[in-house]
Amino acid sequence: MSAHNSFFSFLESRVVSALNSVFNQWGISPPFYQWNISGEPCSGTAIGTSIRWNINSRDYNPGIKCDCNGTLCHITQLKVIALDVVGGIPEELWSLTSLNSLNLAQNYLTGPLSSSIANLTQMQWLNLGLNALSGEVPKELGKLTNLTVFYFDSSGVSGAIPSTFAALQNLQAVWGSDNEFTGSIPEFIGNWSKLSSL
Repeated sequence: MSAHNSFFSFLESRVVSALNSVFNQWGISPPFYQWNISGEPCSGTAIGTSIRWNINSRDYNPGIKCDCNGTLCHITQLKVIALDVVGGIPEELWSLTSLNSLNLAQNYLTGPLSSSIANLTQMQWLNLGLNALSGEVPKELGKLTNLTVFYFDSSGVSGAIPSTFAALQNLQAVWGSDNEFTGSIPEFIGNWSKLSSL
């Protein structure tokens, strides 16, 4: 086996293991005809171009989308919408570092958001709304500088909006209503020049 194939196998097994662990902890699985979670997740609807994939749609849910370049695949989108998932967000989720879109809305996710969310540096679209999280929004979210859409309305978070959010200059839409925020609205929000929905 070549070094390249060995690396490829390691990368795939790590990602597959992380995805399986997340789904197992949440007690969910995709319909068998959509994609193969036990073998090669980047198959079926995960790579199909003939389906109408929408990160907000409950079709193909739970679901992933992959970006494949012929030799390597990366999971770039993950959605688990309104599936009555109960419990914390598994730490393994934060190891899916190629994610650019994540929708976990309308579940019963609990506990604090991990500072490891900072690992998702490719993230552009993030929805954690309508959950039962607790604790403050981690300041590490400010490292997700590619973020354009962030929905965390009615998510259960509290505390002050972190000053690190000043770095989120690409934000176009932010929904954060119905949470237990403290303090005043940060002045840096006025510098989010691309913002069109708040």
